[in-house]
Order: sequence, then structure tokens, then C-alpha cells
Amino acid sequence: MKAIDDILNLAIKEGSLAGASYAIVHVSGYKEVKTLGYFQTHPKKIKNKSSVIYDVASLTKVISTTTMAMYLIEHGKLSLKTKVNDVLPQFNHSEISVYHLMTHTSGLPADIPRAKSLRNREEVLEKVFGAELINPVGETIVYSDIGYILLGLMIETITHKKLSEFAEEVIFKPLGMKHTGYHPNPSLCAPTEYRHDDVYQGFLQGLVHDEKSFAMGGEAGHAGLFSTTNDIARFMSAILNQKFVLSKSSVDMLFMPQEKRVFPNGNILIRALGWDKPTMTSSAGNLVSFEDTILHTGFTGCNMFIDRKAGIGFVLLSNDVHPSRETKSILKLRHDIANLVMSKREEYDEK
Repeated sequence: MKAIDDILNLAIKEGSLAGASYAIVHVSGYKEVKTLGYFQTHPKKIKNKSSVIYDVASLTKVISTTTMAMYLIEHGKLSLKTKVNDVLPQFNHSEISVYHLMTHTSGLPADIPRAKSLRNREEVLEKVFGAELINPVGETIVYSDIGYILLGLMIETITHKKLSEFAEEVIFKPLGMKHTGYHPNPSLCAPTEYRHDDVYQGFLQGLVHDEKSFAMGGEAGHAGLFSTTNDIARFMSAILNQKFVLSKSSVDMLFMPQEKRVFPNGNILIRALGWDKPTMTSSAGNLVSFEDTILHTGFTGCNMFIDRKAGIGFVLLSNDVHPSRETKSILKLRHDIANLVMSKREEYDEK
């Protein structure tokens, strides 16, 4: 995929991107994995390789947390109608359900203010359980880390297991995702940002970039997962080939649009359960099938989409916040890269 390589290599050459790794998979079994640039540029440059483990940030929400929640729903341990404070009585708002958390329609804020000052799990939970609504429940879509922290806490409470343990049991081990988890070997990881505050000083390598997850010990419903392109390729292939850890009916639910909002500025948000749905300007480009595509992004510089109609999955992992989030450049490249991936779909059929 020379055209994709050219886009990424230009960003690497300009110094706005250290490096990247991407995978394209097709339902036929075709797979292409490419690794470009460097996985580290500071304090010295080290060439990238396919075995490098990346902090996938909010891809945690869909690869891990959403899948675990759907697994519990499928097994009768949870439902979309379950109220959060039926499981977490410390939580203030009795009307918010699992459905609201998974569609980002809870009315909760997007984030915790001054998250860099959070020192431990207890401080995070105090903020999460005491969060006030910024909108009426169900009124609008506000993508909320707080909502997914709550969903992760519900999963832990119901299973009596850490997220890392339950995810390994029901997702990573069954799918053969051997290099995916919440507590990787730091020497195998791409570093992200240099953090310098009262909580931590130094490059974050093998430690989660997100401040809230960091304070929670690296395990949270919204962020904390580390993975490789090869492992996420396995995840996508399992969905495309109906060999996933969820039933076909559960997977079908993941692809169904649940909530749509058109905002005064013209922006359109369409949410499925956990996953995002494509729009003309989304990171999945504008050549994917709307009904049969789900997608998500991650702050560290990651994105993925799965188009069941075309039988194609794509993931790009990068540490676009290395050495600093001020150098982020991947956002403006995603749309064009996705369109290049989809423009070659007939070639994958032939291969």
C-alpha cells in the first residue's frame, strides 16, 4: 500500500509523527501489516517494528470494555436497561442506564477537570461518583470518559474480577491476542508523552497515557489497554469471519445505529453501542458502508474501522503524542488513509 506509506512517511519526515504501524484484513484471509518510522524519537531514535506494543487509548472502550459488557448481557448478567446505581449504589443518578453509558447519552460530562492532579483510584472514584449532569439524561450525545469508567466499574463489580483478568479470559485468550493487555512489558512498548507534574515525571512507556486511568493503576473502562496491530487484526478478522467471542446477534447489535444528533454547526454524531458510526468526515473516510461499518479512535494516535459489507478491517496504531501532544498530526490524515484502504477493496478480493 505505497500510497498509505507515502502519506505516513511524509509526516514522519516532517517530524510530526514518530512512526506508525497499520494492518488491513479481509474476510478472505488476506492480511497486510506495515510498520514505518520509529517507535521512539526521544531521547534517541529507535526503528519501529511490528512487535512494538502501543497504548491504544480509547480503543480500550470498544475492543475491551464494550465487548465485556456485551458478553455479560449475552450471559444474562447485565442488560442495556440495568441502572448504574443498581450495581454501583455510590453513584448519584438513578435514571442512567447501561444503554446511556454505551451510547454516550448519559448527560455526564466528557471528562474530569484537572485530571493530571489525580493521584489514585480513590480520588478518581470520588470525582466519578459525584459527577453532576451537564445535560438531561438521553437528550444529547457527549462522548464521556466518565461514562465508560462507570461501565468498567460495573463489569468489575459483577464479575468480581479485575478488567485485565476478565478481558484476558473472555476476549484476548480465546482470540489468540497474546500481546494485548493492561500491564505490558515497558521495554516492548512505544513511549508516549513526556509527563512532568506532581504525580509523575518522565516519558510514559508501558504506563497508560490517560491521566485518569493512570491514577486508577492502569485499568479503567475508558483507557488502559495496550496492543499490537497483529493482535487487533485478529480481533477484526474474528468479527468479519463470524468467529468472534460474541454471538452473531450480539455482533449485529454492535453495528446498529442507536442514537443520532445533528448539531447547529452541521456536525453529525451517530453512535452504536460503544462504537461510532461513519459520517462523511469520519476517520473511516466516506467510502465505507454506513449500515455495516463501526469505527473508533484513540487520543494517542490510533484508529480502527470494520466494514462487514466490504469484508475489510483496518487499524492504525501510532504514538502521535510522542514526545508531546503538541505535535499531533495523525488526525488530518485518517480520512484520506481510510479512503485509500477502501479504494483497493477489489484487490483484496483477488488476493
